[in-house]
Amino acid sequence: MYWNRIIDTMARLQCEWSKKVIKEDVISHFKNICGADVSFTVNNKGIAAAVIMGSKLEVLEKKYKKVELPIPYLSGFLGFREADAILDVVKELEHPFDVLMVNGNGTLHPRGFGLASHVGVLLGKPTIGITKKPIKEAERDNSLLKINGRVEGKIVNGMVVSVGHKISLKTAVKVVKNTSIYKMPEPLRQAHIFCTEKAKEELK
Repeated sequence: MYWNRIIDTMARLQCEWSKKVIKEDVISHFKNICGADVSFTVNNKGIAAAVIMGSKLEVLEKKYKKVELPIPYLSGFLGFREADAILDVVKELEHPFDVLMVNGNGTLHPRGFGLASHVGVLLGKPTIGITKKPIKEAERDNSLLKINGRVEGKIVNGMVVSVGHKISLKTAVKVVKNTSIYKMPEPLRQAHIFCTEKAKEELK
């Protein structure tokens, strides 16, 4: 009963906050790109990591931070679990960056407000959501992914790309393609590797 009320409240907030998402480009040039990821360790604790890469995909800066994860994993509510952790580590970065890649969906979400949108709206910067597979609610039309008949995502190199905030889907796809060496775009891949390494160190 208690959790049902919490979930209902979080769902209502996502519906309200989704109205704040901007699905248009607010800047025309993306030079430095940041990738951010969170890994669970134990007892609601985790590691948040961020890596900034330049236009030649060189690493400019990387940071990690031990974080508290306030709620358990709940499908569709990852923003309430990981957004603050990502914001905490990103705000410690010294290099400027133009766009943030997050390991989670953006507007490709039942209520239009996945982790990438949650982080993007709070941060106020262009944000892209990237995941390994589409959510079950998504309707596939070739490489396009729809929610309630609206195109909200696209499959690129086997990864699912969606708008987080302050960027168009077309530009988000372009940024992902331009930064991909392997399947996952490099800024997010490097953040994932770094985050996983630090999480394993914590578990030793």
